Amino acid sequence: MNILKSIPFAAGATALIVLGSAAIVSRFAAAEDQAAVPTGLQKLADSAGVKIVGRITPAPAGMNGWAAYKGQQPLAFYSTNDGKYFLAGTLFDAQGHDVTKGALLKVVGNQLSGGVWSQLEKSHWIGEGNPKAQRIMYVFTDPNCPYCSRLWSDTQPWVKSGKVQIRNIIVGILTPTSYGKAAALLSSKNPEQAFHDHQVVQFEVNRTSGPGHMKSLNDSGIAPLTSVDEKTKAELNENQQLMSDLGADATPALYWKDSDGALKSTLGEPPDLASILGPQ
Repeated sequence: MNILKSIPFAAGATALIVLGSAAIVSRFAAAEDQAAVPTGLQKLADSAGVKIVGRITPAPAGMNGWAAYKGQQPLAFYSTNDGKYFLAGTLFDAQGHDVTKGALLKVVGNQLSGGVWSQLEKSHWIGEGNPKAQRIMYVFTDPNCPYCSRLWSDTQPWVKSGKVQIRNIIVGILTPTSYGKAAALLSSKNPEQAFHDHQVVQFEVNRTSGPGHMKSLNDSGIAPLTSVDEKTKAELNENQQLMSDLGADATPALYWKDSDGALKSTLGEPPDLASILGPQ
């Protein structure tokens, strides 16, 4: 049985390690200790797709703390000094203060943002806007998603100004024609133009539709392919797998970096695009 499969990786759903004495918290291994990750913990992490980054402190007496992440979720593990037993979760002191979060983010923050951003860069996306724009936003987009077409329209001022490039990571998951349309977009001779023309049509269908009253886009827009080549199949599968790995379960899913270079994300269009994309 894979123990890590039982660990809840969703944000906020962690096991608790509660210490009864502040004195215990003060007795932790020094951060300079470069002890290797226990073999058993490493195997469990590998089997669950978890990346262990390095040590975190404080840790309970007789234990080592380990910073890790899965997708975009930071995770903390604690191992006994002999490497035979492991715990996953949040460490609290006697006053009920979370002493894991800050230390964990300090260790994994940059790697987490950089690692996810690198995965997004390597995905199969169709860009709109200036490739040298100061701001880049990735969007997981389904060809039949009405909220994606609304987001597309709303971002056009920034795209046309040259200040932002939107990189649309194409997936085909919503309706029966989504996959074929996604394949048609990715395999087009001019994907950028095909995507633009498609979104113009899709947006018009719901120009006057309000939230909760969006019309189906299954039968409009680019014609779906009935036969998809292996290269395009692989690209669509990789995009969908990345979306799943990042924990995004709906479109549009947006990813960008804030002014400090930290990775941010949201599902659905945020109420204030200017707060993300800056002035038009």
